[in-house]
Amino acid sequence: MVHTSVFQHKSPFYTSLHSKERSADYRVFINGTEAEVYACRISAYPFNRVWPGFQRNVDQTEIASFVNIVSDETITVEIEPKSKNIDGKIMIKPYSKAIQWERVGDRIRFQLTENGGYVFQIDDYHELLYLFNNKPLPCEDPDSVTYFFGAGVHFPGKIRLKSNDVVYLDKDAYVYGCLFAENAENIRIYGNGIFDDSCEERMPEAGYDSYVNGNVKFYDCRNLCLEGVGFTNSALWCVSLYHCFDATLDGIRIFGQWRYNTDGIDTVNCRRIHIKNCFVHSFDDSVTVKGSDLYSHENCRDILVEGCVLWCDWGKTCELGLETAAFEYENITFRNCDVLRGGNTVCDIQNGDYADIHHILFEDLRVDLEAFYTPEVMQREETQTYEEKDQCQITRILSIHNKRFREIYAFLGLSQPDSERKPGDPFYAAVRNVTVRNISLYCDPTLLDRFGNGCAKIFLLNAVPTSQFAEIRVENVFLNEKKLSLDKITISSEGIEEGTLIVE
Repeated sequence: MVHTSVFQHKSPFYTSLHSKERSADYRVFINGTEAEVYACRISAYPFNRVWPGFQRNVDQTEIASFVNIVSDETITVEIEPKSKNIDGKIMIKPYSKAIQWERVGDRIRFQLTENGGYVFQIDDYHELLYLFNNKPLPCEDPDSVTYFFGAGVHFPGKIRLKSNDVVYLDKDAYVYGCLFAENAENIRIYGNGIFDDSCEERMPEAGYDSYVNGNVKFYDCRNLCLEGVGFTNSALWCVSLYHCFDATLDGIRIFGQWRYNTDGIDTVNCRRIHIKNCFVHSFDDSVTVKGSDLYSHENCRDILVEGCVLWCDWGKTCELGLETAAFEYENITFRNCDVLRGGNTVCDIQNGDYADIHHILFEDLRVDLEAFYTPEVMQREETQTYEEKDQCQITRILSIHNKRFREIYAFLGLSQPDSERKPGDPFYAAVRNVTVRNISLYCDPTLLDRFGNGCAKIFLLNAVPTSQFAEIRVENVFLNEKKLSLDKITISSEGIEEGTLIVE
């Protein structure tokens, strides 16, 4: 049998330079030369629902733009908006980069001195422009690469990787396909090009199985490196690692996500995972540490997320749970990240199963609170529409609870795993030794007038009588560079013993 769909990297077929849609909203110039500006799709507002058996309507989405730049020097960027008034409120994020801009005729001019992901906005988040200023990643030895994608548009479909495979994307490569591996090791995926999963449709409810892939799905793999590559339009979770060990995700870009359950990065019963310098704009949760019944024998340990730019449209930004089928979560850190939009919670722990979650650190996080961030709404019926476009949602700094995962999703008919701790067992659904420190909130002044102390919120709930919540510490919360005292933070708690939460 001849398998004509197998993609070989030297094949000249299925390649063109004109198939990717261009943006109608912006012209962009890099050091005086006009750059290609492409279009992608994102969610228009935070309107979500339990998987109904079919994908979201595109009338709940909108078009965004992006530029894919590769540079190793300071560059001058000029942006000419075509659909918005240049006299509006100009935002170049992350704000922590302190980018100074000027109006020059009908353009906005500024310099980028660092590699990374940026967002250009006028007045609100609609019709935004992603600016990806990528570190150059040349291909050292093309003959040693298993899958080599040169400049142009490619259609390989689902790429099943084996041990020692290497995938390289040229900076001008746009690849309609997704990546899959199981029981493999020593896999490297790198370059400055982009994978687009829009050719894949989601059919089943379950996302854990391989029926649907998303941009990247790896099972039982080790020694993984994903560097520099972009991922867009995923059918489900964008990048998911199941029972994987010793993985580095460095400078990857997740953007243009709008379909249901498009979490950014999910690690499921993994160990020794390093996520750094990444840009993640997800429709659903941004970076999540989960525990699944499939791998409940393996604990979640030694996970570090740092130096990332995170944007969560719906849900949680830095999340542990809701599925926590593992005996322990230990040594998990989120630090030095810019949160451009935090969903409903920035630092989140949902111990929905039975884990002993301990020694967790969230530190040096910078969070934007904007008046135009509208509230999350769950769609309950087919005819329901989003009516909250003139309202505002304030993201929580911290939320910790242990509501039962299998009760919340009882309609799925989930079984109880054999390894589950039972009520009365030591540390049943426990959360202890959690530190949240150096959280800087940037708050639009209009929000301070409207919400006051409600701009800094903490929520705690211990819903399991036999569980232990202990040693939860919050240190140094700043609002517009002013440190907040305890009375300036809104704290809601239930089932929490006095002295469990310490705020300094």
